[in-house]
Amino acid sequence: MASGPIERIVSCAIRKGYRLVYLALRLWWFVRRPRTRAAAVALWHEGRILLLRTSYRDCYSLPGGFARRGEPSEQAALRELREELGISLPAGRLRHAWHGTIPFESRQDTIDIWETTLDDQPEVYVTGREIVWAGWVTPADARKGQLLPHLRLYLDNRSRE
Repeated sequence: MASGPIERIVSCAIRKGYRLVYLALRLWWFVRRPRTRAAAVALWHEGRILLLRTSYRDCYSLPGGFARRGEPSEQAALRELREELGISLPAGRLRHAWHGTIPFESRQDTIDIWETTLDDQPEVYVTGREIVWAGWVTPADARKGQLLPHLRLYLDNRSRE
């Protein structure tokens, strides 16, 4: 998190930049109606899942984001986890848990969710820029909040297993 006044100003400006870029993308998606491909990671520890909030959306989500062209889904999930929260996991540690294509934000979003259960709760690094909050919550508590659609579908599917 930002500490001094300069860092707080810089972080605030970066958060506003993320929000502006996100709004511009929403407009672009509305016009283009693209198909997108994303990957996310569900980290579990002692029955709790790690959720986050970004500076540009008012809902909970998983660490994750768009896969780059030609990038395998698991690799994209691991990259996003490292970039967003500073958590590194070895390749092959994740299990593919959910796949779906849903209409979301004027696009057809195909998402893979990868998951793993951790023995130890890792230290989570939140910069206060793109990611403004991260925490471990029970699935029941998660469902009480506003969730991205794919996260809600994943949790619903998992509860039926």
